[in-house]
Amino acid sequence: MSDDFIKILNLGAFTDKEKKLINSDFSYKKKMSRIMKEARKAAKRDTCYFCDKPVTSFCNSHSVPRFCLRNIAIDGEVLTLNTLVDNPFLDSEKGVENAGVFHLICNDCDSKIFSDYENPDNYNNKPTPTMINQIALKNSLKSISKRNLEIEQFNILEKNSPKAKIISQAKNVANKMDLNEYKNSYIKAKRALEKNSETDYYVCYYEKLNYVVPIAFQASVALVVDFEGNVINNIYNPNPEYKIQNIHISIFPLKQESVIIMFIENGDKRYRPFYKQFNKLEFEDKLAALTLIMFMYSEDMYFSKSIKDVICNNKTLQDVGKTGQDLIASTPFFNPIEILKKTHDLDKRYDIPNILSEKYKVL
Repeated sequence: MSDDFIKILNLGAFTDKEKKLINSDFSYKKKMSRIMKEARKAAKRDTCYFCDKPVTSFCNSHSVPRFCLRNIAIDGEVLTLNTLVDNPFLDSEKGVENAGVFHLICNDCDSKIFSDYENPDNYNNKPTPTMINQIALKNSLKSISKRNLEIEQFNILEKNSPKAKIISQAKNVANKMDLNEYKNSYIKAKRALEKNSETDYYVCYYEKLNYVVPIAFQASVALVVDFEGNVINNIYNPNPEYKIQNIHISIFPLKQESVIIMFIENGDKRYRPFYKQFNKLEFEDKLAALTLIMFMYSEDMYFSKSIKDVICNNKTLQDVGKTGQDLIASTPFFNPIEILKKTHDLDKRYDIPNILSEKYKVL
């Protein structure tokens, strides 16, 4: 079971033979369900992360606004990245109410601290600084929730499988470093929201499309390289003083239009070459680059069933969706960042369907 548990956290790691075995023998999924239930219980808080008041029932906070999911849903459902990855332990379809939810804050806080950016009427104009602050806050909370859960998952793996002890401990060293950075990002976003700051974040790209894209997406990601292959984030830098810098990207399908927002924390200078290169691209090329970045760097995207054949029939897109950042080698004499520069090459955008283009709009 330890091998299965490691593979569930590394997308696309299963062979066809293993998938067939897992799908035919329900005991595998039953064991995994028990482990996930135990991890969620261990990660559950007693207080709201935002107001710190005691909570018995947390809000179903959505990583992507619910109204965006509704605008692309068919029969109340959207597709997940697993439609491409085909991990037998993960769902390929989700109901709108359960897509991308996490549980860290109370219902009262959720209804207040995200009210501006989760109101579709507020996208008639460019997003306000308050809306940007709220998006940053939501992204940090989602990341904190995800890392807390992964830490508990690997704690369980270490306890149940001595063979997996080394990899579990190594993963949690990295997870705890990530968690600390996400908490710092949360503190920054919360402070910016509470003081109504207009200067904590810099919007480096905003676009309104006159059609509805078939993807809803919201996340912060740590880009490895820019368009010229220069390193933005050396994610293998062991120095605790080295800060991983994230860029926030949102793709929001509205009723008849779509909005794209990309922003960074003010002061994150390593992204300057990237967004300057990005803004020089032709319009369609920008959309292609964003499509690639979403699939390559995140799982927090949801698709309309209208493009299922498009995404499932492109082998390069499937490979991009399985892109990871964990490297295992039989020799210590290699440079991991050089490998990542190849696997995360942004020129791959030319080999995948440009899902954000008007060609794939929701009718």
